[in-house]
Amino acid sequence: MYKVPGSGVAVGTGVGSLAVTGADVTWWITAGVVLLVAGALLLHATRKRRRAVSVKAE
Repeated sequence: MYKVPGSGVAVGTGVGSLAVTGADVTWWITAGVVLLVAGALLLHATRKRRRAVSVKAE
């Protein structure tokens, strides 16, 4: 593992190290938010469909 001189932070140990290396994490944050929203929408749609099917079965 490579350490940035004078920082005491090892590269590859998390977001802090990405900031030290100057890596752009905006795309990762955006992708994470999009995936969370998509997952929430799919979960809502699935639960709504299951609820509708169970009501018809009764």
